[in-house]
Amino acid sequence: MSVDKLDQDPDWLSTVLATSETIGPKSILLITQSDRFEMLEEALRRANYSLIGCFFLDQPKEDLEQGQLSATNLMEFTLRSTVDEVLIYLPEAVDQVSDWIRGFETMGIMVHVTIPGYEYPSSSKREASIAGIPVTSYAPTFHKTSDLVLKRIMDIAGALVGLLICGLVGVVLYPLIRRDGGPAIFTQDRVGRNGRIFKFYKYRSMYMDAEERKKELLDQNTMEGGMFKMDNDPRITPIGEFIRKTSLDELPQFYNVLRGDMSLVGTRPPTKQEFLEYTPAQKRRLSFEPGITGLWQVSGRSEITKFEDVVALDVEYIQDWSIMDDIKILLKTLKVVAFGKGAK
Repeated sequence: MSVDKLDQDPDWLSTVLATSETIGPKSILLITQSDRFEMLEEALRRANYSLIGCFFLDQPKEDLEQGQLSATNLMEFTLRSTVDEVLIYLPEAVDQVSDWIRGFETMGIMVHVTIPGYEYPSSSKREASIAGIPVTSYAPTFHKTSDLVLKRIMDIAGALVGLLICGLVGVVLYPLIRRDGGPAIFTQDRVGRNGRIFKFYKYRSMYMDAEERKKELLDQNTMEGGMFKMDNDPRITPIGEFIRKTSLDELPQFYNVLRGDMSLVGTRPPTKQEFLEYTPAQKRRLSFEPGITGLWQVSGRSEITKFEDVVALDVEYIQDWSIMDDIKILLKTLKVVAFGKGAK
């Protein structure tokens, strides 16, 4: 099948992405009027969308107990929740529509609009059909289906090789890491694409009380806002120094890649606490699957001390993404690991 034909056949994408345990119904937020709700809810359900919230412009629905939003909490809800897409379905435009679209795009969220006679001034739009409903879709950037399929195939192949290496290395690392009586694998809730929570795995490089001690070390954070980073971190174990320097601690994340929680290349997933402090513009870095490596890691991460610079690199990666970019970053990552550049 040709690449062009692949782009026109969403079943191919579904087949490949079905290898991911985290792929399920897309989460969608609905803005409409109450008399259109039942029709839209049924159409979205049949199209395998999960309705996460509704904002009715006319009046609340008394029989809808959960997920009803208001003008005052619409954007905050979207910022803190898992929202993949937004559907705005109205009989006519209202003054707030352009502001809504702009706000959702700032977070990296695709917006589908059905409003007779309305057009948002954007060069990044497509005519499409969502749940059988003709819409105009707006997004900061659109990626080709064929490229997304190739990215997932590359992830699966890379994850299988990585897990083999992880197992072989683990034979040596397991007893060394467990010398202090703790587990060899560190697990933590992290925030993935569009706010999804997943279990994140690493070889443990810190003492067991690292999270508790972090509170005592916040004043030594060398990263300005949004992320914790510290030189000569006293929470790191002796073997942890080695596995962090060589990036061996990252090997268990190939399991996250195989599951579909992460990709080989992407943005680094934040902790839940870090995510709660995100601004709308910072959430855009979560509009792609998080990665084991990324543009930030190969751009001299040790010298980057402002989280906004990390966000800028992540947005640059997402906006201009291509398969060739991933390949280049993977090759640069091998060089960084081989020479120990950027790791602290």
